[in-house]
Amino acid sequence: MKKNVRIAFAVLTLLSLVFMFLPIAHFDDNSAASMSADIEKQQERVERAQANLDRHKEAGRDADALAKDQEKIDKEQQKLDELIAEQEAAANASGNEGLSYSLLPSKLPAELELDQTVINQYKTYQANFDSYYLNIKIAAVLLVVSLLLFLAGGERPASKYFTLSSIANLIAGLLIVFTVLRLRAFPIALPYGNAEFNLPIMLPLLVMPFLALFLNITNVQNTKRTMVYILCTLLSILSLLPFWIMIVNSTRNSNQIQQSVSLLPSRFLSYNWRVLESKDFNVWLGFRNSAIIAFGSTLMSVYFSALTAYGLTVYKFKGSKLLYSIILAIIMIPGQVTGTGFYMFMYQLHWVNSFLPLIIPSIAAASTVFFFKQYLEANFQISLVEAARIDGAGEFRTYNTIIMPIMVPAMATMGIMAMIGSWNNYLTPLMLLTDSSKKTLPMMVQELRGDIYRTEYGSIYLGLTMTALPLLVIYFCFSKYIIAGVAVGGVKE
Repeated sequence: MKKNVRIAFAVLTLLSLVFMFLPIAHFDDNSAASMSADIEKQQERVERAQANLDRHKEAGRDADALAKDQEKIDKEQQKLDELIAEQEAAANASGNEGLSYSLLPSKLPAELELDQTVINQYKTYQANFDSYYLNIKIAAVLLVVSLLLFLAGGERPASKYFTLSSIANLIAGLLIVFTVLRLRAFPIALPYGNAEFNLPIMLPLLVMPFLALFLNITNVQNTKRTMVYILCTLLSILSLLPFWIMIVNSTRNSNQIQQSVSLLPSRFLSYNWRVLESKDFNVWLGFRNSAIIAFGSTLMSVYFSALTAYGLTVYKFKGSKLLYSIILAIIMIPGQVTGTGFYMFMYQLHWVNSFLPLIIPSIAAASTVFFFKQYLEANFQISLVEAARIDGAGEFRTYNTIIMPIMVPAMATMGIMAMIGSWNNYLTPLMLLTDSSKKTLPMMVQELRGDIYRTEYGSIYLGLTMTALPLLVIYFCFSKYIIAGVAVGGVKE
């Protein structure tokens, strides 16, 4: 490790620690603003007293009663004037400079309180300040540990100390970012406002740990490889986390789901299942209908799109380029634009309340044709077709026995994409299917939200889980074909 890199790393880490002791945020004193509500209430009292006096004058009340009303108005007006004077004095006071806050070593000023109105309105929860302070301390300790490990690596070109230092530095940087964002999210009650950041201190504090991490990664090869593995692992976890939360929520009840997020399953799976049955959620009927539509449309789309791409690749006829350009132009047209015309066309064919309009039109899949044509241009040799013709094979036999095996990776890839799109399709079946015996799983799940008395979120998540489960199984079974298709399609032979 070069000496100048070690010095730069040490300086950045030490500066990060120093900046944690500097005032990163400021809470303005809004004493004047906090009195606005009292002034508005007092103004309403004055107006009510004045309205009462006007009514008594119209009713012809005696002078003594009117004098009492006027005296009441004067008292209320005097209180209003006093409140306004106090507000002006608070606004002009030089001592109300607010409160400063540094991440270390102090805690949040004792004068600050959370605004319960905001917490109740936006369904946020009481902040656990102990865990917040603990995150700050852990970040500071990790910065120190990172520096010590980095220095322990010495001048060696590669060392496990550098790798451990980069991991500690990464965690410390993420914790600092989290604490800063969490600080801004605290709803502070009047007379103080929410945290206002001191940008000359906040920005370097957020950037310097990652600059030190960048120096470590770029100058040590094994550290770079380890951090790439960590990044890929984190991205994989983030990709799988929504699916896991969906599965976990299918075992929880509505109160638990609304209160917090949990990664551990609960014990309400059977209850959610009973709720589904009580709402006429026929899972097997939905599976059957969705499977008929999804598998039927996928087979039609993959087979005929591959056949079209094969024809455009092999047969060079007049107008083939124009035809291919038209296919590409169709990709640019949103499906919602043609929705009304498509429905009217199906209505005239008497195909409403039928699976046919959800299956047969899948033959015309412009994006699938485009993908297959690009795949064939990269991996197909015309000599195979010429050899088959010499041996006496017909055109369809050539396509079915020679071309299709070559296109298996691409067909598996687009088949899974078409399967997912058709299985999750909600709008088109909603337009065409009104018979309850032909509804798909997405339509049934959407109807679970129609309860006007109470929404059972646990049963909704259970329905979503059962809708997504077949897709997950299909993906994991055929994922190797997707990888093969991407790998082969990305290399020009």
